[in-house]
Amino acid sequence: MNDRLSLRVSYQEEPSAQWLEGPDDVLAVFEFGRSPLESSDPRHVPVALEQLDSPQRVEVWRCDGPIKTGSWDSLRFAQGEQLTMGHLALDLRAHGDMRNTSRRAYDILQSYLQQSPHQWPLKIWNYIPGINKGSGDEELYRQFCLGRADAVLIDPGDLPPLPAATAIGAPSGEPALQVYFLAGALPGLDVENPRQVSAWRYPRQYGPRSPLFSRGTILKLNGSRQFLISGTASVVGHQTHHENQVASQLSESFRNVQSLLDEGHRLMTDSHARLDNEGILKVYIRDPEDFELIRQTLEAEAPADIPRIYLQGDICRENLLTEIDGIVSCHRGP
Repeated sequence: MNDRLSLRVSYQEEPSAQWLEGPDDVLAVFEFGRSPLESSDPRHVPVALEQLDSPQRVEVWRCDGPIKTGSWDSLRFAQGEQLTMGHLALDLRAHGDMRNTSRRAYDILQSYLQQSPHQWPLKIWNYIPGINKGSGDEELYRQFCLGRADAVLIDPGDLPPLPAATAIGAPSGEPALQVYFLAGALPGLDVENPRQVSAWRYPRQYGPRSPLFSRGTILKLNGSRQFLISGTASVVGHQTHHENQVASQLSESFRNVQSLLDEGHRLMTDSHARLDNEGILKVYIRDPEDFELIRQTLEAEAPADIPRIYLQGDICRENLLTEIDGIVSCHRGP
């Protein structure tokens, strides 16, 4: 058996309001298909990506409490005993272009963490409207990466401790850049995938500033360990594989997830991550018409008991059609 998990994650069919009014250990409730500007409670995190499968569900995070809530500048947060969830949504119409908005978001995030009892970011999710719009270095994802780097001010040559992260395109009509995160009282163990070039070492062809994230981060609290998996696509080395072949891309993404989990096991030695009902997978799909093929492909490859949800979202490269991220529990033993 695993020790009591620090972060208990699940997909639930009850509406968000029921969870927000319910158990006193609820850290966050993520509701899909709604603008992040519609947040009704610091623990309520609407996400603009539409759910493609059914029934409609919310993603619920629970942790040891009591849960305290509040705000810091534009950031809203919920704080448990050892973990914090924070989120912000900056209206691009009010904050200027993507680079400036991204820099502002990460300035706020960092200023909040500096005064928080939970100063260590463990995983960050970024939902970027129209992520592939613009040509060359004007592409919005590249502009987002520039803004993030302006704020973080890290020299990639220093091999910095970077948390896991996901960056997915929200609908072009969504007005807000959304960033949310999980932070802890202790740093996580950052993990790289041996099959992939570390993101911060990407060559110049992918933009003027490389993405700043680790492939995964292991959360270690309360004697338990959980693997926070970054957005994982069909990239081997630094190159996209299986262009225009969505099922093959999904399979390659899943191989990368397995490789990352194996690397985590090598680093931890005494425990290993397992895809089971104590974790979740989130599958992002560029074209809704690919949903059924992707669902069938994942059903054939992933254990049946790990909950998963399918969301419509563009991937950071135009030739990538799908991506996976997740939170996975680790179990003692070889």
